[in-house]
Amino acid sequence: MDDFAKWLDKEMKKVGMSDEALAEQIGVSKMTVYNWRSGKIKRPSKQDKLLSCTNVLEFTPKQRVAFLKAAGHVIKNDGPLQPPIPVVGVPIIQPYQFFGRENLLSNIYWAWNKTIPESILIVGEKRSGKTSLLNYLKNISQATYLRPEQPKGWPNNWLPRNFQFAFVDFQEANMSKPETLIKDVLRQLHLEIPKVCDLACFSSILKQSIKKTIIILMDNLDVGLLAPTLDTSFWGNMCALGSSGILSFVVTISEPLDKLACNCDKILSFLSIFGHTLHLDALTEGEARELIGNSPKLFSAKEIEKMLKESGYWAAPLQVLCDRRLQALLLKRV
Repeated sequence: MDDFAKWLDKEMKKVGMSDEALAEQIGVSKMTVYNWRSGKIKRPSKQDKLLSCTNVLEFTPKQRVAFLKAAGHVIKNDGPLQPPIPVVGVPIIQPYQFFGRENLLSNIYWAWNKTIPESILIVGEKRSGKTSLLNYLKNISQATYLRPEQPKGWPNNWLPRNFQFAFVDFQEANMSKPETLIKDVLRQLHLEIPKVCDLACFSSILKQSIKKTIIILMDNLDVGLLAPTLDTSFWGNMCALGSSGILSFVVTISEPLDKLACNCDKILSFLSIFGHTLHLDALTEGEARELIGNSPKLFSAKEIEKMLKESGYWAAPLQVLCDRRLQALLLKRV
């Protein structure tokens, strides 16, 4: 087993990360992660996946550069590592790749810039960028590279450096049961995971271990509502932790609450702690133009106007259109 494989295996074991969990978070197959960790693939080809891997495993900037070198990727002058733009088909993980949402980020700043950060509910259609936004919030303060104008929406270059985040995606099967969900949150917070892990134990551990503000990012609450084991008792306990200032939450849903009425009864107490409901809409024209302007190739004014019109300023289709145009330019040059 080479240095890259040994390092990856060691860091995954340190945080209790399975092949499947890491694969899902960085957008590769479980077998790919296994082949990396076992040394069957000694030199992974996709640097963006390795970057995502170092982000999920919370490497320091120096560790990140050394890890990539061990994987056979040459980093010129050990300079900043710039992920590719545009990103197509998967949620954004690297803050460098995140565009827009300045007004929404400003609202988040004011909700968080309190003695006890306030909980936030974010409503956005499918593929509107909810997961990318949560990844940005989680990773921005540890980013090794940002665009010159970042961060936007947060005055005086404020960043949530004193915050500790845990990410819960209810689309993952192991997030549908309280015990596995709690264990995963404790793992992300680098806290001890007891053999018996119930809500009472979870509350006790958090009360004894708080060093930073803890914010739980919950993605796809719509799916979580369908899990019968996440019952009224579970959400009531989450409400108690939020009400007492032990935890704050940022939660995303795809439909307005009134359309989820059939499932809202069991989380009414939990929803009562949310002082802010924000809506994830399309990018502004300026934000959409900024995304296009950061493409590795310049487009003509005519091409830009066509992409803006066809995308309606939504980030996901705009990135797809940029990618298609880049491919066309590359094929024309070959």
